[in-house]
Parts: sequence; C-alpha cells; structure tokens
Amino acid sequence: MTGPPDDPPEDEVTALRRRCDELAAKAHYLDVVNFFASSLLHTQTDLDDILWDVANSAVARLGLEDCVIYLVDASRGVLVQRAAYGPKNPKGREILAPITIAIGAGIVGSVARTGEVAHIDDTREDPRYITDDQARLSELAIPIFFDDAVIGVLDSEHSQAGFFTATHREILTTIASMTASRIGRALLDEDLRRANAELEVKVAARTGELSAAIERHRRLLENTLPRPIAERLQQGEARIAERFDAVTVLFADVVDFTARAAVVEPEAVVELLSRIFTDFDALCDRFGVEKIKTIGDAYMVVAGAPTPRDDHAEVIAAMALELLGAVERIGRELGAPLQVRIGIASGPVIAGVLGTRKLAYDLWGDTVNTASRMESHGVPGRVHVDASTHACLADLFDFECRGTIEVKGLGPRTTYFLRGRA
Repeated sequence: MTGPPDDPPEDEVTALRRRCDELAAKAHYLDVVNFFASSLLHTQTDLDDILWDVANSAVARLGLEDCVIYLVDASRGVLVQRAAYGPKNPKGREILAPITIAIGAGIVGSVARTGEVAHIDDTREDPRYITDDQARLSELAIPIFFDDAVIGVLDSEHSQAGFFTATHREILTTIASMTASRIGRALLDEDLRRANAELEVKVAARTGELSAAIERHRRLLENTLPRPIAERLQQGEARIAERFDAVTVLFADVVDFTARAAVVEPEAVVELLSRIFTDFDALCDRFGVEKIKTIGDAYMVVAGAPTPRDDHAEVIAAMALELLGAVERIGRELGAPLQVRIGIASGPVIAGVLGTRKLAYDLWGDTVNTASRMESHGVPGRVHVDASTHACLADLFDFECRGTIEVKGLGPRTTYFLRGRA
C-alpha cells in the first residue's frame, strides 16, 4: 500500500502563501482602481461632489482612517482643504473652517512644492509634520498633477506607525492621477461659471447704467422738445418737418425789461425771468399748449402743433388772459410793477426739428411773423391779436377793435385787443 503523500517543504508553503497574498493584493488593487475608474466616469461637474466622493471611497475601500484633499488656491498661493472624510470631519460633507497650508509648509505643503510623494512611516521623526486636530504616527501624501503642474494634494494619516504600504502608495497615486483630469475639468467649469456670473453682474450693471442714461436722455428730450416730437426721435425718425394748416401762436414780452436789466445785478435779472417763465411754463402745462422757446425776455407758445387741435385759438386766448394776471401778481409780490405785451396770430405754419446736437423744435411762416409783430406793436398789459384770430373767436371772446395800423414788414392790418370772454 502506498502511504499518505509527504507534506510539501515549508519554504514552498511560505512561497505559495506569499504568492496568494500578492494575488489577493493585486486583485484588491484592481478592484479599487476599477471602482474609481468607473465612478470618475460619472458626468457630475461640481468640484466638491467629485472630491468628497473620492475621499469617502478611499476611506471605505482602503481601510484608511481619513482622507483629506487639498487644492491649490491660485489667487493666494496656498493649499485649501476642500474635502476631509474621517475624524477630521465627523459630520460628513461639511467643513466649517477649511485648513489652509502655505506652499512649502509642512509635509503637505512640501509635496505641493516639489511634486514628490511623501511616505512617512513615523511622523515623530519628520520635522515637517504639523499636528492639527490630533497627532498621527504615519502619513502618505500624494501630489495631484494637471497639465504638468501640482494642483492639489491627496493626504492620509494613520494612528499606526508604518501603516501605509507600497500598495497604498500605488493605489492612491493611481487614484490621484485619475482624479486629476476630473478635477481639472471641474476647475475649468468652476472658472467658467464664475466668469459667467461676473459677466452677468457686469452686464446687469451696464444695462442699468444704459437704462439710466436712456431715461436721462428721454427726460432731457422731453424737457427740450414737445413730448410727441421727443417720442418720434427716440423711435428713430432722423428728420421731422411738417405743415400745420391751423395753429395759434403767442408771443409775450416783459415791458421795459432791457432797461431794468441794465441797472440790477445779473442774479436778480435771472431770478426774475426764472420766476416769470416758471409761472408761464405751469400755464402751458395747465392749458396743454407747447412752449416753443424763450428769446431773452420773450416767450413763444403754440397751440395746434405738434398735435393738431380744433380749439387752438380759444385755448391760447384763455391762456393769454391768465398770463396777464400772473405777471401782475408777481409784480405785486416783488413790490415792483410788471407788465407784459402779448401778441397772437392764427394760421398755417411749418414746424420741424433743427440741429443734431442741440436740438430745437421751431415754427416758421407768416403766422409766426404776424404774432411777433402783434406783440411788438402791442400795448403793455394788453393782448393784441390779428384779424384771423379775431375771426376764430368773435363769438367766444370780447374784443376791442384797434383799427387799421401799419405793421412793420406786413403793411396795413386791422387788429384787435382781447378783453375777455364774451
């Protein structure tokens, strides 16, 4: 009979066990690497999500006590803690006070500066070791490269001396390499989002500035030009010129103002005119007529342009009577009698906008000239009108016929004084 086989020699058993351990370690290595490879293929682009997943998985898959990931903050030249899974962060994905490490400081800072792995079996023998929350006896710090530059450090510490093996080093180096491309892409996405946010802020600010400028321009146009004309210009009309067949034009002139201005201070002259014309402007708004311009102490108004209206003569006549009263009231308040001459004429005009920089809306034609002459040939404290205006208002207002007078540049004309409503 054949006896039991002889046991293999001890050295063969030892070699076989070593081989089995190596194969098991290799299988574990491949398993971990495959896991990280597949997890890093996910499409998430949030940088913190990527870093926390790597730190969490490294601790879970490799039996580490912790895993901390630092990234270089280019603006300050320091490493900033972005993920810390383990005792350094017992609450999970939350870092209330991120650790910052200057480039070159401590083990992690040295790795960031040199780009070389730091594999420390006993931190008590390494003067670079910095204790933060609690002292550990071994440390493994792996640089994270992107485009040939260190962009961060993957760091792990352990309470057991000599804990980290060559396999740990190999696996973490592979993980750091695989993570680097995702970090680089996420950093680019983060920079792009930041740039877009900054651009949106700048665009919003610029839009606000443009809106404010447009609003100032609109108000300026409407204070300078009749509102309908200002709106047409803002809508893109380059040239405005048109004929109105029936308008009424008024000129008002402060009597003896030139002589008065020669003997008083300039400030008093401006203050007086400002007060008079402010009241005149208020009457324009009240009666819905358009102030055209002021020429020295003369004031020009039109009704029926740029918006036609059938009651153009009536509304100007009513306003003229109010102007007389306004000037008398101002004179009484100042203790210096004031009077105004007013001239009115009705008929057709040409109207349009002049200039490209200092815009002005103006009127031309015989009606304008006649109204001006009615004022200059008028009488202080009275409203002088031509025959056309009288014809429009004969049934509505009370007139005094002045008769026929010689009007400079126009020849003999029959004119009237407006006395009040009929």
